[in-house]
Amino acid sequence: MACRHWRERRRPHNIPTAPRHGSIISVPPTPLRCAVRGPVLNPESQVLTLHVTNGDGAASGLTRSGLPGDILSWRDILHDGPVPSDDNLQSFRATRAEFLATRGWASASDVIADLAARDTRLTDTGVADEVVLWFEPDLFDQLQLMQVLGRFASRASSDRPRVTIVPADCFLAPLTRDKFAPLYNARRDITASDITHGADAWRAFTSSSPQALATMADRLDASIGARTYSVNMEARLPHLAAALRRQLEEFPDAQHGLSRTERQLCEALYPGQLTLAKLFQTSSQASESWAFLGDWSFAWYTQRLSDCLRPLVMHANNTRVVAPVRDADGRGFWERSVILTPFGQEVVRERADALEENGIDRWIGGTHLTTARHWRWDGSVHRLVERLQ
Repeated sequence: MACRHWRERRRPHNIPTAPRHGSIISVPPTPLRCAVRGPVLNPESQVLTLHVTNGDGAASGLTRSGLPGDILSWRDILHDGPVPSDDNLQSFRATRAEFLATRGWASASDVIADLAARDTRLTDTGVADEVVLWFEPDLFDQLQLMQVLGRFASRASSDRPRVTIVPADCFLAPLTRDKFAPLYNARRDITASDITHGADAWRAFTSSSPQALATMADRLDASIGARTYSVNMEARLPHLAAALRRQLEEFPDAQHGLSRTERQLCEALYPGQLTLAKLFQTSSQASESWAFLGDWSFAWYTQRLSDCLRPLVMHANNTRVVAPVRDADGRGFWERSVILTPFGQEVVRERADALEENGIDRWIGGTHLTTARHWRWDGSVHRLVERLQ
């Protein structure tokens, strides 16, 4: 199984960019340790230790750290495409595989095989084992964390392994090898209440209506309180509520019809043309408290803003943006310049509505947004508003 597979990078392929919070540059994958493997016992305790993390960059760092145990990369770009309930794993894998294959990011058979092996590896852990969760504060990771906790919720408490989480108020991939052991030694036990919180958040994210997601964000704010691990030594899920709120901002805005990511992209272009590599760094990395968007997603988002009835973004030579597909040489794509169209400028000024002109057909978790029925995010009152046409 290829280790990089369909995991995104937080920088454009082959294009060097300055890291945000030391976060952008992924560590090259180590093919052996981040593939799904057989059990490795902790020599001190003789229990199976399974480290579960967000992808190959963090997995590579864990490999270099020398910590005992096996490593499992929890690969999936959950903030993109349909994400139904995974109560039926076969149906869930098929849905995710179809989406990723349609985007040209992977073959459907590879995705199904990878997800099945990943799921089996987690399911095989027993009550005498320990699962250590290594997830960063950003949206990409927190969605994965919700899913993993949901998997444990589906098991009887008497059948669960010990589940712990490292207090990562940082990005993991750029860490030097000596930084992993202190995080591991400071890991905190996940409680039954934490598993319930994660499972409820996952259920809200995969719901066909997004109202449950907004309700869940408020509930987590009230029940968890802490926003970082460092301010509360008892906190286990301090970044979850903020991630849900960031996800809500991906719904089209009530005023201009763009998601927050799309608006940041257009605003970065407002002063003038930029290469796509520079645009990615400026709009999706420097504009986020915790950068989460990978290069493939960014390229697709840019294409969506270009390949529509009234384009907001075009190449400088007035041609439409076409995102590269898997295994393609993307250097030419990232070096090309793009501009904001006159219509894009009107949308940024909030004198036009992108959704009203171009419509929408997009999935956010389990919610399908269409022109006929969608929800908008009203940032002035922090709530979703349903729109029917």
